[in-house]
Amino acid sequence: MRVALLGPEGTYTHQAAEKYFGEFEPDFCSTIREVFESETDTKFMPVENSLGGGVSDTIDLLRKNGNKITAEVVLPINHALISNSGLEEIETIKSHPQALAQSEEIISEHEWEKVETDSTAKAVQEIQEGEAALASEIAAEINEMPIVQTAVQDTETNTTRFFVLNGEPEPQEKASLILEPGEDRPGLLHSMLSCFAGHQINLSHIQSRPTKKGLGEYFFYVEAEAADERLEKAVQCLETYGDIKLLGKYSEVE
Repeated sequence: MRVALLGPEGTYTHQAAEKYFGEFEPDFCSTIREVFESETDTKFMPVENSLGGGVSDTIDLLRKNGNKITAEVVLPINHALISNSGLEEIETIKSHPQALAQSEEIISEHEWEKVETDSTAKAVQEIQEGEAALASEIAAEINEMPIVQTAVQDTETNTTRFFVLNGEPEPQEKASLILEPGEDRPGLLHSMLSCFAGHQINLSHIQSRPTKKGLGEYFFYVEAEAADERLEKAVQCLETYGDIKLLGKYSEVE
């Protein structure tokens, strides 16, 4: 199977995709937009980090295209300190901005200079003498680089969720939707959310995003813990308030 995903080889996205697909042919892309625009039908991308929140590019692009979410993959994020130099010889630390922000304690302790890169995997590829990278253990293995220390992130609860688009159907336990109100009036969002409460549906995620049509105009991305006839009835209720797009029904894959 060929799958479009964020690259380069050795990123956490790559690691999560291997967890789900096992053997597959990766089509590495530089940005989330490129993943969506790839001619490869099956796509794999991050949607939320437990520390950084929702991935805006993924949510915005899901709203605009016809890809369907077919599965959710959750990956614990453990940053490894990777370097050819010893711990006391390191002067500069490289990584993606999120990884740097998630490992402030060890960076501050050693007073390392921070250098941002496009991805954690790219940071490993660019290591020079006296430098280190924060990345996955798989990135160190691929680049044949030594791991100085494992799990150097500030918290053990750092996890990222990923979506599989246009994959094989999985058991359906939850759903993602875009809610776009038809008007702007007091209490409208409350009325829309009551469609879920009225059918005993819990929402596990809700995020507002600008429609980019004008200042103060928003749509809402929600994740509902239902994929049965309760959801169908909730959607019928929601459609009386605006445009509703069902992005897919899916479940978390262990």
